[in-house]
Amino acid sequence: AAAFRDRLVALGLQQSAAQRGPEDNAHIESFFHSLKAEVIHGTRFETEIALRRELSGYVRYYNHQRLHSALGYQSPVDYESCAA
Repeated sequence: AAAFRDRLVALGLQQSAAQRGPEDNAHIESFFHSLKAEVIHGTRFETEIALRRELSGYVRYYNHQRLHSALGYQSPVDYESCAA
C-alpha cells in the first residue's frame, strides 16, 4: 500500500476515499484489491497518461463487464438495472 501511495505522489496524483461507515469501506477495499491485483501489480506505466488511460478503462470494465460474486455474478450496472 505504501509503494502504491508513493507512486501516486511521484506522478502528482492524490489518493482519496470518502470516509463513511465500515460497511461502505468494505466495497472500496474490495475494489482497490481487485484494481491492484488485476492492473497495478507488476505493471510499469511509462507515462501518467498511460496510467490514467488504464485506470479509466479498468473502472469502465469493473462496472460494466466484471462479474461480482456478491451481486449474483452480475456486473454492477446489470445489477442496478435489475434492481431499478
